[in-house]
Amino acid sequence: MTKVFVIGLGRMGRGIVKNLVKKGYSVLGYDVSPSSYELLADITGFKPAALPEAREADYVLVTLPTARELLGVLDEITGSKGVVINMTTVGLDDAKAAASKAASMNLRYLTAMMEGGPANAETGTLTLYVGGPVEVYNSSLAFLRDIGNPIYVGSHEAATTIKLLSTAILLANTAILAEASQALLRLGLEPDLLVKALSSGGADSAQLRSRLPMMLSGLYKDVFSVDLGVYVLEEAIKAARALGSDYTPLLSQVVELLRAARGLGLGSHDVAEVAEVYKYLTSRKG
Repeated sequence: MTKVFVIGLGRMGRGIVKNLVKKGYSVLGYDVSPSSYELLADITGFKPAALPEAREADYVLVTLPTARELLGVLDEITGSKGVVINMTTVGLDDAKAAASKAASMNLRYLTAMMEGGPANAETGTLTLYVGGPVEVYNSSLAFLRDIGNPIYVGSHEAATTIKLLSTAILLANTAILAEASQALLRLGLEPDLLVKALSSGGADSAQLRSRLPMMLSGLYKDVFSVDLGVYVLEEAIKAARALGSDYTPLLSQVVELLRAARGLGLGSHDVAEVAEVYKYLTSRKG
C-alpha cells in the first residue's frame, strides 16, 4: 500500500487526507497544533505521526502556512526516500530557495501549487500547477491525479508564478464584486436573483457564484483570508516585475483595498469581506 505523509493539517491538509484515505492510501500526518488531530479522529486510515516518520513515506505533501515553516521542515526530513511535494503558497524567491535546498539535500522534489478550496481538496478535484524534474513528475503522475488535475508547467518558478498571478486575478475579481455589491444591494432584489442574472451573462466567474452571495447576504465563510490575500498580491506583483512587467496599477489598488480591510480588523476573515470596507465608507459618508 502506498504510504503518504501530510505535513500541515489545516483546512487544505485535512481535505487532502480525507480524499486520499477514501482512495485507499495509508496516510500519516503531522501538525504543530494538537487540535488538528482531533478534527481527523474519526478518519479510519489516518494516523498522527512524528515528523521524522515522513522519511519512510512514498510521498510527502507539505501544506504549511508560510515559507519559513516550509524551509524548516525540509531540514527535518533529510534522507526522505519518497517524493517531496511542496503545496505551500510561497513567493518566487522562497520557491527558488526551497527548490535549491531540496536539490542540495538530494530530495526528489516537486512544486504543486493548488487551485481550489477545502471542498476540492476533499473530493480530489484540485487543480495543480506542477513544476520540477520531468522524470519525477512522470513517476508521480498517477498519484497527483488522485489529488486533482495536475498541469505540468516545467520549472518550480513557473508553477509558483502561475499560482500567484492566478490568485491575483481571483482577488481583483473579488474586489470589483465587492464594489459592485453596494449598488446591487440598493436595487432591493433578492440575492439569488441577482446572482442568477449576473452569472448568466458576461460577468460570470467562480468568484461571482461563490463570493457575491456572501457579500449580498452578509453571511461569510472563512476560506481565503485577507492576510493571505495581501501576501499573495505583494508576491504576485514582485513576480510580475521580475518578469519585466513593471506596470501593475490595478493589482496595487487591490492590495491597498485588502490592507484597508485588514485595518478594520478583517485580516483573518475571508477576502469576500472586503465588501464591508465599502459599507463602512458608505456609512461614514452618510
